[in-house]
Amino acid sequence: MGLNVKEISYRYEKRPVVKDVSFTVNEGEIVTLFGPSGAGKTTILKMIAGLLTPQTGTVEFTGNNCRANTLLVFQDYLLFPHMTVRENIAFGLKIRHVARAEVRQRVAEMVTEFQLAGLEKQYPAQLSGGQQQRVALARAIILRPKLLLLDEPFSSLDGNLRQQMYAYLRRLQARYHFAVIMVSHDQQETFLLSDRVVVIANHQVQQVASPQKLYTQPVSRLVADLLGCFNYLRGTVKGTSFQVGTSQLTVANPDHLQGTVELLVPFTCKATLRKDGDLLATVKDVFWQPAGPTVVFQVDNQRLELRQTAFTQELAAGTQVHLDLPAGGRVVRCH
Repeated sequence: MGLNVKEISYRYEKRPVVKDVSFTVNEGEIVTLFGPSGAGKTTILKMIAGLLTPQTGTVEFTGNNCRANTLLVFQDYLLFPHMTVRENIAFGLKIRHVARAEVRQRVAEMVTEFQLAGLEKQYPAQLSGGQQQRVALARAIILRPKLLLLDEPFSSLDGNLRQQMYAYLRRLQARYHFAVIMVSHDQQETFLLSDRVVVIANHQVQQVASPQKLYTQPVSRLVADLLGCFNYLRGTVKGTSFQVGTSQLTVANPDHLQGTVELLVPFTCKATLRKDGDLLATVKDVFWQPAGPTVVFQVDNQRLELRQTAFTQELAAGTQVHLDLPAGGRVVRCH
């Protein structure tokens, strides 16, 4: 069971919204379409759901999957305001003419699953945002989809509610064995929930990778900028040798770049201090924040910020040190 999206495109009048987008979804995966607003992510969901028809390319369902067992949950939930919680959850089953006894049994299961007991007779306007979100998911899950499409499902919730809903989604997916395609522009949400990430920018796919690979090996400065968690050290590269100021490092250079490039260094890079470290740096500032201690260095008149540091010695502004960065840092073309 799965989904193959092959080179789909869509235009509104003469304006391109999606251009030659391709990716796959496997059974039981959570795949996130990640990127800025206006990149075409919601349009892709609508084409998969059948609300829009690709102007080029195809959407192919495989195995036991089909469009009939694919459900789209919109960002604003679209609960029926004149129906109670119980009636909203039961709506899809009634449309499918499921027997009343089975409807009652499955609604009761969803009420328990989503901790909605005592709210069955309430109307949407009487519910909190988190409760409305749970009702919307229950209304979808009760139909036992093979593929669930979620359009920025948690964007209107505060931090604590988001964490609760992340746990709900993971638990439900494990129990009911459906795949998920989720639209998000939230980096933390994307990294926490996704098995794979499809990065969409400029209406096209920029990279498809696991969160770990996306973080450690973004394919371009554009992808790195979207993630927003990198330093950029400008220097020159020849082969796998990167020169910044008087320092020379061994780096990954899969695109065989030459000349002036930028080295991607994550803010949370696990650097160490060593007398014979490769990177000469000067401490500019040291401060604490909830994510952990942060040290700001100057490297060849460039800023290098390292967060969640675990340096064993006290660092003071003006101190000159030698840093060892984890092997395999990647160079990209200059922005």
